[in-house]
Amino acid sequence: MSDDAADDRSGMEGEGPAVEVSSRPYLIGTAAAVTVFAAAAGYVVAANNAVGAVTVFGLVTLPGSPAAMALYGAALATLVLVTLFGLVSVASRYDDAAA
Repeated sequence: MSDDAADDRSGMEGEGPAVEVSSRPYLIGTAAAVTVFAAAAGYVVAANNAVGAVTVFGLVTLPGSPAAMALYGAALATLVLVTLFGLVSVASRYDDAAA
């Protein structure tokens, strides 16, 4: 195998070697968009309902104001996304170790 063939990882003639790009900025941007959407949804739902308080899973009672529901939506979305991204990060470490 020639040196040119070893350096060309794309497998197509005339193209340079493949560039590895991190997907982390895209995931952070997506997580931020989902969190903003969850906050907006919480605000809109609470603004259109006349509920004094909301009990979450029978554990916590939150005021039914739009600001409180927006904060709850943002906090819940953040918690779920951090958990998912953390699990994927741990799984990818084991996957890299196996390769």
